[in-house]
Amino acid sequence: MKLRVLTLNVWGVHYVAKFIDKRIQALINHFISPEGEYDIIGLQEVWSKKDYLYIRNQIKTIYPYSYYFLSGLIGSGCCIFSKHPIIGVYEHQYTLNGFPHKIQHGDYFAGKLICLCKILINGHVINVYNTHLHANYHHVIPKDIYLGHRICQAYELIQFIESTSSADTTHLTILLGDLNLTTSDLGFQLIRGILQLNDSFLHRINKDIFDPTLGNSGLTCDLLDNPYIVPYQLQGEGERIDYILYRARNDNVKCLEAYPTLHKVPNDPDGLYYSDHTAIYALFEIDEKAPEKKITPLEDVEITDEETREKLRSACIIVEESIQRIQRERIFCAFGVFILIFILFSFNGNPLSNTYLYTIFTIFKNLICIIGIAICIWFICLGKPVERNALSSIQNAMRLRLRVAHFSY
Repeated sequence: MKLRVLTLNVWGVHYVAKFIDKRIQALINHFISPEGEYDIIGLQEVWSKKDYLYIRNQIKTIYPYSYYFLSGLIGSGCCIFSKHPIIGVYEHQYTLNGFPHKIQHGDYFAGKLICLCKILINGHVINVYNTHLHANYHHVIPKDIYLGHRICQAYELIQFIESTSSADTTHLTILLGDLNLTTSDLGFQLIRGILQLNDSFLHRINKDIFDPTLGNSGLTCDLLDNPYIVPYQLQGEGERIDYILYRARNDNVKCLEAYPTLHKVPNDPDGLYYSDHTAIYALFEIDEKAPEKKITPLEDVEITDEETREKLRSACIIVEESIQRIQRERIFCAFGVFILIFILFSFNGNPLSNTYLYTIFTIFKNLICIIGIAICIWFICLGKPVERNALSSIQNAMRLRLRVAHFSY
């Protein structure tokens, strides 16, 4: 049995992304064309429900089964289309999703998650996980304030897949999506090391088959020829952050082909590109005659591989640094409260003798101070403690797996 899988971050941010309607129509045209014959399609950043409904209605004759995962304020952006029946869905919103005051980034309001569709194909249950981890907006680790959040998201992803893919009925586990992690990033190495997932691009059999418009490097984002990319200092030739990872229960699955595709829209007079990412395509072959493998119950979550244990220790250190950062930020906010209170009760003059302009200045100054005090108190009493507890919870779970003292708060 052959199984064709595609994943793509479509960059569907309305009012920010370019040519959304044209790009979505180009994707639809591809999906319904003979070249776009897939069994499962996973999309990310479909932020508009109208866009999802439009795609679904246009391709439903070929992909009659689909599901959109709602989360956060504007939706998770993740959806799955399938030729085969979706028999169950489940989702988990990541505990840490960035910061509410970073409105320009938007991850907090999107409610990033890991979602699951259980798909039935020829009597085989395929667990297809779709996710989109928090973006790295700085591209330089020392300035990456979201590094701790992405490490925790990666570990929650591990926990979710462990908890939902170990059933006797699950024949194949597929994780696809925009992980916002390169192969050298700690979070990605934890995902592969603990879950023992195969990277379809690295484990493909036919390494000479690839999209000639993209080459054979495997890069999926920040490509130099993509006009939708804003260049940055350490850009290089691009990054590989979109993946199709897999693991078969019976070791009866081979990845025949895997490569990036869907870059520039062919024969488009305007030079349109499908997205600021490329898609990843994988062709799997499942040996249906392979004997059923008896599942051994998992009795221990401890990691025996020393390399993975060392990476998990490094993850604990990064999370601890994020916790310490929170403590410093709470102290900074406390100082801010005292300074703002001082300014609030200073420079007010005499209300009876103040000029009109000075009165306006005083009202404006006091209003800003009151808003600033309220924000600082919110961070001290609610925002930062919630973030600290979420980080500590994931850190405790990591330490439990390492068999070390694991209660911190």
